[in-house]
Amino acid sequence: MSIPDAEAWAARQWGMVDLGDRRRNARAVQMGQAIAMKPDASLPNQMATWDAIRAAYRLLNNGNVTLAALLTPHVQATLAAAAHATIVLFIEDTSELDFTPHPTMTGLGPVGNGRGRGLLLHETLAVVPGTRHLLGLAHLQVVLRQAGTTAHTATSPEGRLWQVSALAVGAPPAGVLWIHVSDRGSDDFAYLATCLDQGKHVLIRACQNRLLSWAPDAPQADEPAAQHLLEYARSLPAAPEGGYAVPMRATPDHPARTAQVEVAWAAVTLPAPLHSPGGLADHAPLALWVVRVWEPMPPAGVEALDWILLTSLPIAMPADVQRAANWWYPCRWICEDFHQCLKTGLRIERSQLDDGADVQRLLGFCAPIAVRLLQLRATARQAPGDLAIGVVDPLMVQVLAARRGLEATALTVAAFWRYVAQLGGHLGRKSDGPPGWRTVWKGWRYLCDLTEGAHLILTYDSS
Repeated sequence: MSIPDAEAWAARQWGMVDLGDRRRNARAVQMGQAIAMKPDASLPNQMATWDAIRAAYRLLNNGNVTLAALLTPHVQATLAAAAHATIVLFIEDTSELDFTPHPTMTGLGPVGNGRGRGLLLHETLAVVPGTRHLLGLAHLQVVLRQAGTTAHTATSPEGRLWQVSALAVGAPPAGVLWIHVSDRGSDDFAYLATCLDQGKHVLIRACQNRLLSWAPDAPQADEPAAQHLLEYARSLPAAPEGGYAVPMRATPDHPARTAQVEVAWAAVTLPAPLHSPGGLADHAPLALWVVRVWEPMPPAGVEALDWILLTSLPIAMPADVQRAANWWYPCRWICEDFHQCLKTGLRIERSQLDDGADVQRLLGFCAPIAVRLLQLRATARQAPGDLAIGVVDPLMVQVLAARRGLEATALTVAAFWRYVAQLGGHLGRKSDGPPGWRTVWKGWRYLCDLTEGAHLILTYDSS
């Protein structure tokens, strides 16, 4: 994956944007470039000049500019790339943007326990499994939770987040496998039905103890444990072929570890809920597979792994379970990295804008930049042995090589990002492990500043 400089990248992201006025369109490209150059800075610091600052605030306060319009070129490029891949995972999740510390900001809804104020953000990221190459955002939506409650109903904007996402992504081209991957919050019949009706697959974490439907002559029809999904999944015997090892990420309370799990699976049929809104109660039952992955003997003091997944992907052997549960489902963690990029890298929750609608327009710039930061980190993993000068801006490679006393044409992608991380503070000792995205991003920003200085010198000398 080639990483262009900020100017070329911004032109690609917003060069074809349609904001109803060519001056707004040009301003969007300029703002995108400026924010990408200094992602963690305040808006005034990013824009640098007073005229640019005023123009940025005018655009962010303009009711004719929308989040959807700002993201349209990026989303179209993502879906076009997804149409040419063999398999694409559409991983999605919901996060809260908390603006409680900004009491004067308007246009917000309750978040957290209902006492906080903010926005709900739901992103759908397109990822190629195997390499986990992030193609980009396939959809992004922001909603306000209904005042007076932290719960949501099936007909509220919050309750329809998942279904809206599935509809927006649309149907895959012939011969391409698109799979929506999501956590417990997506256990919604309307969402599952929408995906399947569009010819897509689903892979979700089950949450609802749904009623199951069996043919009258099926052996499970009269078994009490087979009447509801979660009880039935836990009653299934472990596959005799054996389980496999699952690497578990570190948590604040426990270090990373490996869990030895057992697996079980079975075909199930989910009828539509009787009281579904909008005629959904008449929808045909969904033919799915329930998959259980559990840890029978966890270490002392550690919560056992126990996943119950629902999928439309055919499951016939433990290898199918491992592909779905161990390779594809964990890709949803990229959503957590995306949230961190927005909140910690771009500091979106520290915005001093005065209305939630303005923040949504700012997300039209910050969301693609968060994707860019994750793609920057991924290049070292996807092609570590390639020459950096063919992947990254050649001037940037030359600046880094000169700083390290190396030959630019011999610098590999892996070595390039290792040195970038060291610019960001990574010591590179054996005990340190690989650098995190924040360290890489800090080094990248510093290298961008050095490269901009080198570019100015070259431009001055040539004139």
